[in-house]
Amino acid sequence: MSKCLVLFVEGDTEVEFYKRVISNARQKRADGRFDIYIECKNVRGVGGFKNIALRKFIKEIKPKYGKKCEFSVALCRDTDVFELSTKPPVEWDEVEAVFKENGAQQVIHIKAKHSIEDWFLIDLDGIISFLHLPKKTKVSGGNGYDKLKKLFKQANRMYYKGMKSNGMIERLDIDKIAQNVQTELEPLYKVLGIY
Repeated sequence: MSKCLVLFVEGDTEVEFYKRVISNARQKRADGRFDIYIECKNVRGVGGFKNIALRKFIKEIKPKYGKKCEFSVALCRDTDVFELSTKPPVEWDEVEAVFKENGAQQVIHIKAKHSIEDWFLIDLDGIISFLHLPKKTKVSGGNGYDKLKKLFKQANRMYYKGMKSNGMIERLDIDKIAQNVQTELEPLYKVLGIY
């Protein structure tokens, strides 16, 4: 039986980022290969985990790989909208249960503490270089998204959450970021056979 890993992410930026994370993980293997099919799908925001992700899984992924595939589903999300909310927008236990009812053997959760932008800022030098800002540029803002938005503004550019980053992700030191968020990425690495 073949294996398939499906990553559901919140936006185009995350698709780019997780593809780089997987590429970086592939380099850590002696043969540089995985014995698993990998798909990365954008669910267009945290609300998409409730229905868009499941619809893509049932209508696109399962027919593509057939019944002879063992599916692992990764729900990759920011935690910021859940930290202060009394009524979270998504009940993760319910989402996980529905995936398992529909053929996923395993569901893992990859949580970017606060936001994925906080992860990007681990390589602040890469972002500053990408934006052609001075090396001593000061970073201000309340959270990772706010800080990144202000850095882009200093370079007379706009940063939109979830939209393609137009080259920023390619400039990030993914190895540096992955080492700093290794605990959060561990479930993904286990599925990939890195650990």
